[in-house]
Amino acid sequence: MNKVQGILLVVAVLLVVAIYSLPKVVVNNESTEQAAFIDETIPGGIVDHSTEIPEEVQPRIAFWKDRLLSNGRIQPNIESLDSLMAVFMEINKYDSAAYYAALYAEELDQISLWQKAGDAYFEAFTFALDKPKIDFLGGKAREIYQKILEEQSDNYDVKHNVAMTYVSSSNPMQGIMMLREILEQDPDNQRTLMSMGRMSIQTSQFENAVERFETYVRYYPQDVEGNFFLGVCYYEIGQLVKAKAQFDKVKELGADEQIITAADEYLERIS
Repeated sequence: MNKVQGILLVVAVLLVVAIYSLPKVVVNNESTEQAAFIDETIPGGIVDHSTEIPEEVQPRIAFWKDRLLSNGRIQPNIESLDSLMAVFMEINKYDSAAYYAALYAEELDQISLWQKAGDAYFEAFTFALDKPKIDFLGGKAREIYQKILEEQSDNYDVKHNVAMTYVSSSNPMQGIMMLREILEQDPDNQRTLMSMGRMSIQTSQFENAVERFETYVRYYPQDVEGNFFLGVCYYEIGQLVKAKAQFDKVKELGADEQIITAADEYLERIS
């Protein structure tokens, strides 16, 4: 990997994290089966990760579980749910946070709660590393999101997330077609434009990526990530004058230090 590719890889990861506003950690469980500890003393079983929970965190989990569950049934206590999910997220157990969110949504059956559960499973899916877990979590997210789409067929955030789970599945074209459908219906959809552009970069289709990011910055001219990626694409196809203008613009927009450093690296090579 050359220096430019290394810069692109590092910064792309940082920007993807920023775009989706996710904590900078990963799910490191080895597989779906190994990750899930089922407490069979509770009706229905609960994913607990008991063998993996740090000792100092266990009392906090027990505290919020006691307030969320009574005789194995979920209680309508959103504060307890949010607090329990937060603890699991702190220790990188996103699948457990999603599991409890889904239990809560199933008990109260409200669209907003299904959205919370779907988003939690999508978050876990985003940070999963091994294929079995990616497939499992992506499938759970799609299953829950479908409940929302039955009521809100124009919920483009949900459609985008469903599409992205398919992109990582054995049928990636289904996800890409869904993303294209979103842009047909909502041409300036920010998340979808960004995702389509990123995928073009990841597959080294820089001509396509230029088109995507030119559209993106036309709609969102002050967006740092979009302008940076457009500069990268111009650089990769040899349009160095345009690339320089983009990297200069990125610095003018007040990007953070990491992005400015990457932009400076490209500007140095252009010079």
